[in-house]
Amino acid sequence: MITKINKKSNAKRLAVKVFSYLLLLTSYLLASCTENANEWPIDPSYERLYRTTHFELEETHPTSVVLKFNGVIEATKYVFEFSLDSMQFAEIIRTEEVMADTLTPYSPGKTAVQTEYLKLFEDLYGTTRYSVRVKAVNENKGTESGWFGLSFMTPAEQIFTSVTPGITDVNFKWEADKTVSTLRVGQIQEKDTTWLQTVNLTADMQRAGETLVSDLTPGTNYIAQILNGEFLRGTWKFRTLGSAVGQTIEVNPGDDLLTLLTEATEETVTLVFTGGQEYDIPNQLRIPENAVNVYFAGKVVNGQKPVLNMIKGLRLSGNKGNICFQSVVMDDKMGEAYWFNPDKNSVDLFSFQGCEIRNIPRTLLYINNDGVTFRQISIDDCIINNVGTSGYGMLNIGKNSCVMETISITNSTLKEIGDQMMDLRCQIDLFKFERCIFCNYTTKLQKWIRADNKRAPKEAVVTNSIFCGPNGGQKMNHGYQDYSGWLEFSGCYLTGDFPEDSRKFTNAIHLDLTTDQLFEDPQNLNFHLKEGVTFKGKGVAGDPRWW
Repeated sequence: MITKINKKSNAKRLAVKVFSYLLLLTSYLLASCTENANEWPIDPSYERLYRTTHFELEETHPTSVVLKFNGVIEATKYVFEFSLDSMQFAEIIRTEEVMADTLTPYSPGKTAVQTEYLKLFEDLYGTTRYSVRVKAVNENKGTESGWFGLSFMTPAEQIFTSVTPGITDVNFKWEADKTVSTLRVGQIQEKDTTWLQTVNLTADMQRAGETLVSDLTPGTNYIAQILNGEFLRGTWKFRTLGSAVGQTIEVNPGDDLLTLLTEATEETVTLVFTGGQEYDIPNQLRIPENAVNVYFAGKVVNGQKPVLNMIKGLRLSGNKGNICFQSVVMDDKMGEAYWFNPDKNSVDLFSFQGCEIRNIPRTLLYINNDGVTFRQISIDDCIINNVGTSGYGMLNIGKNSCVMETISITNSTLKEIGDQMMDLRCQIDLFKFERCIFCNYTTKLQKWIRADNKRAPKEAVVTNSIFCGPNGGQKMNHGYQDYSGWLEFSGCYLTGDFPEDSRKFTNAIHLDLTTDQLFEDPQNLNFHLKEGVTFKGKGVAGDPRWW
């Protein structure tokens, strides 16, 4: 039996099926459009905030750090945790919470994720490795982000304010509001340090911020550290006065220094002068040939240095090793014009450490003779006042035939210096002027130094110093000629009243503040910064005694 296929009937049935399928699909799609396609079931263990996209160290200081991080959407606060275990965070030593609405954007963005914040954390310890991590929290929903951590090292802290070495002792002062427990002193040797004394700081010492350590050796290099528990809060290297070898002589007012030196049994002699006493030396002191190394060492008593009224200056017989003045006040009483005018002598080291030098009409050192050799001239931690106001300047090396290696003036205050700070005619290896204050109020100085460009120092370093004062209304050049090829003043500051002339102090920073606006009482040698003054060079530039 043969069955006929009705093609029209089959096509009709197929069309009905396709229409029904399309109608069903359309209904499904329409129903789907009325629902939120993103509302999928959520595992509660994964319901959290995103962590910050950026977390880094912005600034680090001995006792503080500035951290930079990006914001988090929906965060109501940020939690910071600190530890000392190098990113393990097994023992949290500090936790701080910062509310999001208290933060001020450092770099605002269109969204929270693009916004940067800076946060300062204080009361840290210097020379310490810290780990810190941050997370974001939404207190309303009870959600939080994952942690983002980093590690950093704080630089060394320095809470010592002054260290004053004596011949066999040393006086320490530090910031009394800092928490400390012990102080230790060690002797610096060739390869390492031998720790000799540890002082447990009493409550009285801590309140005063001061203590004295005795039983030291003269002329010896030491290092001191002050700590709170295991945390280092300050380090200072120092050298006791005088010499570790030779003969030590206690000087009484009225003693004849020439006789003491002539009768000395050793070629190295330490003359010890007592603080609070005045020593009148009316005649010129000529150091005899038998005394090769001479130390004029002042024993500070109740903060007072001994005063040496050397009104006829100093001379030498024969060649010398070290001629050193330490912690004494030297007053020429406007007597000897050229305080030290050497003949055909050689000196390895001519130095002033922790001294006050004042009232010399023309110059502290005048070299105008052939055959003079001075290896090193060093002035450190000194106050020099009223020198050279009758001409010639503080240092005057007028002979180009003299032999010299270095001139170093550091950590010192120079006030009312006449003619020029230095006249240098011979070539030297190094001239250094660092962390000093140079200030003239009434004395007129046309040029800071005078030199010969053909014999310029092989190296000149002038930095971290402050030039101030009205200079008697006289404009000042950096030099007698243009020395900008070898002399510049990076890291130095000029006050608003400092009258700079056409030969500029190259690369120096100009301040708006005048000398009187910057310092407490500069005309009376008080160069502490005035309270509330903002000065970028604070703790870096100028004589550290005023920091």
